[in-house]
Amino acid sequence: MSFIDYLFGSIAGATSIDRAAPGISFIPVDNASGTLQIKGQNAVWLGMKNRLMQKYAYEFCYPVSSVVDRLAEYDIAGKIEILRTEGKGANNYATNSWAMNMNKLLAQPNPMQSWEQFRGQQIIYKKIFGWCPVLPLIPAGFSPDNAISMVNIPPWCFEPEPTNNYINQSKIEDVVKSYKFSILGKSFTLNPKDFIILEDSFMQDEDSGFVLPQSRLVGLDMAISNICAAMEADNVLLKKRGPLGFISGDAGKDGMGANMPMQPSEKKDLQEQLQRYGLSWSQYLYVISSQPAKWNPMSYDTKQLGTKETIVSGEKAICHRYGFPYVLYEEIDATYANSASAAKAVYQNNIIPNNTKDLNKYNKFFLAAENKAKIGGNFDDIAALQEDKLQQAQAAKSLDDALLIEYNANLITKNQWLTARGYDTVADGDKYKRDEVTVTEPAVPPTPEPVI
Repeated sequence: MSFIDYLFGSIAGATSIDRAAPGISFIPVDNASGTLQIKGQNAVWLGMKNRLMQKYAYEFCYPVSSVVDRLAEYDIAGKIEILRTEGKGANNYATNSWAMNMNKLLAQPNPMQSWEQFRGQQIIYKKIFGWCPVLPLIPAGFSPDNAISMVNIPPWCFEPEPTNNYINQSKIEDVVKSYKFSILGKSFTLNPKDFIILEDSFMQDEDSGFVLPQSRLVGLDMAISNICAAMEADNVLLKKRGPLGFISGDAGKDGMGANMPMQPSEKKDLQEQLQRYGLSWSQYLYVISSQPAKWNPMSYDTKQLGTKETIVSGEKAICHRYGFPYVLYEEIDATYANSASAAKAVYQNNIIPNNTKDLNKYNKFFLAAENKAKIGGNFDDIAALQEDKLQQAQAAKSLDDALLIEYNANLITKNQWLTARGYDTVADGDKYKRDEVTVTEPAVPPTPEPVI
């Protein structure tokens, strides 16, 4: 057996690919869902198209979970709010009955999770599997905006039933008949209109009938396999120091014993035997010959293996794939200036756009537009974005100063000023300053002195 045959197995405590430790039933597979085996000297990579392998990548490969958890933490740092979209008070907090119900639902989506816990789990599911099914629980006969709770369905328990009629369809029911999921010994069938699917990837997965998105882990097969291999090699070197030496033919006093040529069959047998030795817990550390032999000690320079460089290279690949700056992942040599700039970039280019995309799905499902409201994310308090707020305020003041000069010079009207600032116009505001009538209060005559 070679390292790949036992990959993750030794981490989880498994003793073979067929017999795992109690509670562990992990067998590494390739992208064809076949048991991973080494063929000759060709490298074989963990199959990141397999949903269970995606789950194990998060659980056992710490760079994957580190990046994904950080993205979740960045997202839940924002606030969720419900604003009015029409009428007087637009863009202020909505206060109608629909908004009150939704505020209650979002604050505590289910008895076990607050919004931050619920949303964080969604991000992790999305980033690992490419999508997250969200099931709102709605009383029979009521509309979606009457949901009493919501749960995130684990994607590895969830399967679509596609119609395989992907082209020229106008309704989701024509593309997928239903979705099925089994959890804790119970099975459920869902209509496509009964729940929300939050998507992370833009690439559709062929294995799902082009119904579900593909995970971003697809394409990271090599990086994740190499990271896990490097970590296990380091672990073996720390505990066993690798192959300590080998036993070879003894030349004897005449010096001739070790110079006998090997037959082709002997060479083949030796090569096969050598494959049983290496840097995995499943491999032997000593090479033994059946001929008169002597001990030849060996030493390993761990730096020559380049495991640290391999891990760093894999970490950078994962960061690039998820759009997360490596300087934020590392945070050791990062200065305040470049880490703050990187945090700002990840919010503007990753966190906020994805948050908006997800909440748009909520708005559509829960009929927000019909209730003249909108569910949105507010990241105004994020430290990395405060500099932008200061610059916006300074720009607004400069614009107002310029517009005031133009207004005082009778070049623009009051409504033109308001329009330039993005505000609503007012009645009787289409006049220049010179045309405005100033009302003067009549003079009050002095009170006469009393006559004595």
